[in-house]
Amino acid sequence: MPGQFSRVLALVAAGVVLAPSLPGFAQQASAPAADATPATEAPRLCTHGICANAYASLSYTYNTNDPKSNLNQLRVFDFNDNEPQLDAAQLVIQRAIDKPKEFGFRFNLLAGSGVPTVTAASGLFRSRRSGRAQNVDIPEMFVSYDALLGTGLRVDAGKFATYMGLEVIGGYDGYNAEFSRGFIFGYGVPFTHTGVRATYVFNNKVTGLFMVSNGWDDFQRRNHGLTWGGQVMLTPTSNAMLSFNAIHGPEQWHDDRDQRDVGEVIGTWRARQRLNLGLDALYGHEDRATAQGRDADWKAIAGYVKYNLMPMFSMAFRAETFGDSDGTRTGTPQTLAGFTLTPEYDMPAKLSQAWRQLERLDGHVVVRGELRLDLSNKSVFQQNSSWRRQQFTTAINLVYYF
Repeated sequence: MPGQFSRVLALVAAGVVLAPSLPGFAQQASAPAADATPATEAPRLCTHGICANAYASLSYTYNTNDPKSNLNQLRVFDFNDNEPQLDAAQLVIQRAIDKPKEFGFRFNLLAGSGVPTVTAASGLFRSRRSGRAQNVDIPEMFVSYDALLGTGLRVDAGKFATYMGLEVIGGYDGYNAEFSRGFIFGYGVPFTHTGVRATYVFNNKVTGLFMVSNGWDDFQRRNHGLTWGGQVMLTPTSNAMLSFNAIHGPEQWHDDRDQRDVGEVIGTWRARQRLNLGLDALYGHEDRATAQGRDADWKAIAGYVKYNLMPMFSMAFRAETFGDSDGTRTGTPQTLAGFTLTPEYDMPAKLSQAWRQLERLDGHVVVRGELRLDLSNKSVFQQNSSWRRQQFTTAINLVYYF
């Protein structure tokens, strides 16, 4: 409705005023989030400037509620209880842009029983009729061009990961400090967009992004409208960044009038050499989104801490709350809270020591554990055949990438 998007802009403006007090620095406009762990080695499987990389994640999660459905409620990718799963196997083929007036591309293929079934976009690997997804997805396939305009303009056209949110889908070039994804990632923002985005570097402290797309997680449009959004990223120091994100557009089937708006402030800060802090605050609104035809709102905040105890061993902690007062995002009017502790051990994977011909596949193996407690003010977590207001899970995660 008129005036709704102005409230989102007001939130972003308020974020600018509050920015100096936020302990964080934001993700780059077209790179993995600062909360993500970056790859430590450059691609080596390359020919004629085209490189290939791979990533695989396997996990096992146990829910102390012992749900009869064998499902962990309100989880994103780790929804299977007491069952090993291949979260995702990734293959990325790309030609990175090295200098202005060059073309590049990125093709990202995912397969598995966890990630692809959730991230699959409507009209590609998700049926527009039934909503069911397959065990394969292409979250990214786009071409890029770096125009020699001012201090740097890059244009990407195709399907790409969202700029919204601090957490990422994850892959060889960046994964989250926590194994499980938070409520904001799963219910507050989209996963991908299909359209065009432009990123402009104003100077070494300010970067802007503008995007036009088919909508939230839509490969094919669900109405005649378009979704647009933007990001302003500030890097006041080498250890701190702030990002102000907004997205606006019609997201309901065959409805061009009712709009969905989200405004977000993200910050991360390397407080010390071994200590990283992060913050993600979000407000969303959608016109006539409830079954009764009322407007809906949701708001959330999440805090992140990661401390490297040793070069290869770290501990990460996330605390979050997600308010879904109208139940349009999680299916129940409720307020959620979550607390997650993740120890991680990252070690080199020297496959070449077993067989010299595997030298180009040398990469890293990451072993992670996780303890997570979810709380709600409603009984939404299954315990055996009944329902309660909390669930506690433990998990182990094995990651390999090169």
